[in-house]
Amino acid sequence: MTNEQAVADIINLSEGDSNLANEIRELGGEELLECIQCAKCAAACPLALAGFSFFNKRVIQAVLMGLRDALLDDSSIWACQSCNRCTEICPREVNPFEIIQAMRRVAIREFALPTLSIEGLKSLYDTGHAVYLAGAGNTRNKVGLPEKPPSTVANPEALKELQAILRKTALAELGIIPMEEPGV
Repeated sequence: MTNEQAVADIINLSEGDSNLANEIRELGGEELLECIQCAKCAAACPLALAGFSFFNKRVIQAVLMGLRDALLDDSSIWACQSCNRCTEICPREVNPFEIIQAMRRVAIREFALPTLSIEGLKSLYDTGHAVYLAGAGNTRNKVGLPEKPPSTVANPEALKELQAILRKTALAELGIIPMEEPGV
């Protein structure tokens, strides 16, 4: 490591956003301050194993340090697969997944979304799945599964209900993805 690299890794805590932790707590990460940084969540996290900069433990640490810009500039929070392993293993019931979700809410408010996330949100609104392979029906049939999974894709009423819920969120107010009401 060069001196330049070492200097780039120095964090000036006086420049941190002192309100970020409170904001995260208000947006669903109520147990944030219970975290003791034991790293059990990190040991179970696929993001940590894949080498992402901000996996659950590091997101919590960065929030507590007020590193808003670092979190918003990095797409790691959008790579979380919602497996909830972190929540299941946390001895303090911090619910690291909810803290990542809260950080996503902050990012949405600040329009700090990677392009793939916007596409995933559009797909979620259109199909009920953030990732949906429209041409997967033949493959599903070949392995003995119905062409459409038993989810919103196969249940138009459930999709309408999901869309109605999404239209009542802050995401709809921001206008990031088109959410027209049926028949409008």
